[in-house]
Amino acid sequence: MTSMSADPTETVVTGRGACSPAGPDVHSLWRGLCEKRACIRDIEHFDTSTASLHRAGFVPGPDERPDSPGRTLELAVRAARQAVREAAPPPSHRTAVVLGSTEPTTTDGGTQGLFPGLLASRCAEALSVTGEAVTVASASASGALGISMGRDMLRAGDADTVLAGGADAVTETAFLGLNSLRTLSPHGCRPFTRDRRGIGVSEGAGLLHLERRDSAEARGARVHAVLAGAGVTNMTDHLATPRATGVRVAVERALADAGMDPDEVDLVNAHGPGTRQGDRVEIEALREVFGARTAEIPVVSSKSVLWHLQGAAGAIEALICVLCLERDAITPTRITGALDPAYADLDLVDHDGARPAPRLRAALSVSCGLGGLNVALLFRSA
Repeated sequence: MTSMSADPTETVVTGRGACSPAGPDVHSLWRGLCEKRACIRDIEHFDTSTASLHRAGFVPGPDERPDSPGRTLELAVRAARQAVREAAPPPSHRTAVVLGSTEPTTTDGGTQGLFPGLLASRCAEALSVTGEAVTVASASASGALGISMGRDMLRAGDADTVLAGGADAVTETAFLGLNSLRTLSPHGCRPFTRDRRGIGVSEGAGLLHLERRDSAEARGARVHAVLAGAGVTNMTDHLATPRATGVRVAVERALADAGMDPDEVDLVNAHGPGTRQGDRVEIEALREVFGARTAEIPVVSSKSVLWHLQGAAGAIEALICVLCLERDAITPTRITGALDPAYADLDLVDHDGARPAPRLRAALSVSCGLGGLNVALLFRSA
């Protein structure tokens, strides 16, 4: 087993922010996951009559406007402000913003909201941040890729602190595009079940405030977790289905980057979208990495509760790993219907409430994007 002694240059999480169908902040995210509860309701701001699904996940609240132009930016700024408030960094011109998202909504040749490349810039402007601002678009892996890139910027010395993550609204273009690919399911996300047929989508945002450990300790900041490793690959045989090899190599790269062994991983937050092939390929990859121990490691899918947060999914799932490590507890998977016998040997944590997990050491978050991008983020306890 490898050593986990503190490295002053390692990347740590000092701030967290989230808006999701479970609620408007990090605390409600945890509570909603533990209660297997989220705001899933009818879509009212565009016509879904030609689609196979007519509902989506929305941030709950009487004043929420999912139809407002610039909704993605609004969610990103709210989550970013939470992360900054918690981290309380000193003013610096070397704070960067890296945000993952999908394409903007377009109708009748016009653009509503903002161009995707402006998302990080506008978020930085709202926060009075003057460092680098980068927007990435890699479908479902966008938010996770943003976090990986943020860590790379710290390592390269291009920034002192980074706000990294993802955000997305439920837009007509993205929703009907997924419907045309036959990716949407009338039942939403039902990962690992026998009758899983596809996904349901949600709006949301997840941001992490990242910095080096020596920086955090010098200013007395609380360290919530360590971003120990990241692995990225781009491999696919089909637009909508990842390759097991691509997922496996991403996980192996994250482990190698962290200098950790597979037996040090105590939790996997799977991509777990609830598509027939997506679930199969991901679990196949995990079995290749962890071998017989795959049956012993808790494997959860947050999408079973929150549905698919699109470009924000990987960021919020990474944040959930941080919460699990901090609280020594694991959020459950909601299994709706009969479990697929192919996964009967797995510990999917179909549990009421959070499961206590004393001495939780490391948590792996896996994200697989449409088109073949795979991102694995490996966190360990602070």
